[in-house]
Amino acid sequence: MRTIRLALLVFGVSICAAAQNGSQSQPDTTPAPAFGQTAPVLNPENPPVSGLDEPGLDLRTASRSFFSPALQVSESGDSNGGNQFGNTGAESITRLLGAFDLQQFWPKTDLFLEYLGGGAFYSTPFEAQQLQAAGFEGVTRWRTGRATLRDVFNYLPDGSFQIGAFGGIPGFGLATGSFGTGLEGGGLPGTNSFSSGQFGSVGNIPRLSNTAILDVVQAINPVSAITLAGGFSDAHFFDSGCSNVLGTCLVNSDQLTVEGGYSHLISRHDQIGLVYAFQLFQFPESAGGQIYNDILNVRWSHTITGKLSLIVGVGPQYTELEHGNPTPIAHWSASGRAQLRYKMGHASLVATYEKFTSAGSGFFAGADTQAARLAYRRPLGRTWDFYGDLGYSNNKRLQTLTSAGALGVNAASYNEGSAGAVFRKHFGRTYDFFVAYRYMEVAFPVTTCSLGGGCGTTLTRSIGSVGVEWHPTPTRIE
Repeated sequence: MRTIRLALLVFGVSICAAAQNGSQSQPDTTPAPAFGQTAPVLNPENPPVSGLDEPGLDLRTASRSFFSPALQVSESGDSNGGNQFGNTGAESITRLLGAFDLQQFWPKTDLFLEYLGGGAFYSTPFEAQQLQAAGFEGVTRWRTGRATLRDVFNYLPDGSFQIGAFGGIPGFGLATGSFGTGLEGGGLPGTNSFSSGQFGSVGNIPRLSNTAILDVVQAINPVSAITLAGGFSDAHFFDSGCSNVLGTCLVNSDQLTVEGGYSHLISRHDQIGLVYAFQLFQFPESAGGQIYNDILNVRWSHTITGKLSLIVGVGPQYTELEHGNPTPIAHWSASGRAQLRYKMGHASLVATYEKFTSAGSGFFAGADTQAARLAYRRPLGRTWDFYGDLGYSNNKRLQTLTSAGALGVNAASYNEGSAGAVFRKHFGRTYDFFVAYRYMEVAFPVTTCSLGGGCGTTLTRSIGSVGVEWHPTPTRIE
C-alpha cells in the first residue's frame, strides 16, 4: 500500500507538471506583426537616414518604468565670472542643481520626462542666478511606423556653456537637447545646434530657449521609408539696460522648420536618402525681419551595429533675405553635415562637421555657420570615467543691422571655440565625485562692448570645478 500511494503521488505530480508545461507552450494566437515592426528600415540600430533618429553606439536597453531623483553640488573657480570683454577677475561660483527623471513604458508607447532646477551663486559681487531646464520625449508605434514628439526648454544665463562648465548634469539629457539618447539628434544640418542653444555668449544675460519637434516615420516596404518632421525653436534674451548705446543688446529669434524625406536600404549596412526642407527665421523688424530658406540634402549612411556610424549629407540651399526691401535679396549656398561615431573597445569617439544657416546666437539676425565638434569618452578602470570635447564655429553675418550698436553686434563675423574635460569617480551606485575644466573664447574682428561695460575684441573664460553628485537607485513604477 505504501508503494502504491507513492506511485500515485508521483503520477499526480507528473500530470500537474505536464498540464502546466502544456499551458505555457501553447501556440501564440495573436496576429503576426506587419513588416513595419521587424523591417530593417525601421530597425532602431539603423534608423532611416532621412529622419531625426541616429544609430547610437550604446543603445538604451532599459525596459522598466521608473522615476529617479538626483542632486549635484559643485564649486567652481571662474576667471571671468561676469563673462565680459577685458575682464580677468577671478571669482568663485557655487552651483546647486536638482534633477527628476521619469521613464514609462507601455506596449506601444514610451514616455520620458526630465526636469532640472537650481541656481548659481556668484561671490564677487554676490549674485544668484537660476538655472532651469525641462525635456519631454514621447514615442508611439504602429505596425508600419512610429511618431515621436520632443520638446526641450531651458533658461540658462550663459547659454550652452553653462551646461558643460561644471562637470555635466545628471539625467537622461533630454533637457539639454540630446533627446534621451545621450547623443544629439539627427536631421538637417544645424538641427542639433538650434536645440542646444547658442554659439558663444557675452555677459550673464538671462536667456530662454525652447525647441519642439514632431517627426513621423512610415515604412513603405521592408527597405524603404518616408519621414516627415516639423519643428519650432525660439531664443529670447532678457537684457537689462539696453538704452545704453555702448551696450550690445542681443537679437531675439524664432525659427520654423518643416522637412520631408525618403530613405532606402541598399545593403545591410548602407542607406541613401533625400531630404527637402523649408525654414523660416523671424527677427524684430529693427534687426532684420525674416529669412526664408529652401534646402535639399542627399544623404548616405554606413552603420555597423555597436561599432561605427557614418552619416554624410550635402546639398544646395536657396536663401531669401527680407529686410525692408521691396524685392527680397536672394543667394545660393551649400549646406552639409558629416558625422562619425566610432567605438573602440570601451571608448567612444564622435566627430561632427556642419554648414548651415543659423539664427545668429543673438549677435546677428541670421548667420552662415560652420561648426565642428570632437568628443571622446572612455572609462578609466572600474570606477573612473573620462570625457573630453573640442568645439569650434565660424559665424558670418547674413544681413546688416539697421540699428548697429544698439541691437546685435556691428561685425561681419565672429569665431567661437571651447574645450573641456571631466573626470568622474563612482562611489558605489549612488554617489559620484567629479573634477572638470572648461575653456571658452569668442573673438570678433572689431571692438565690441557688452552690457557690463567691458569692451574688446576677444572674450576668454576658464572654469575649474569640483563637485559631488547623488543619484539613488531608481524607483520602479509597476
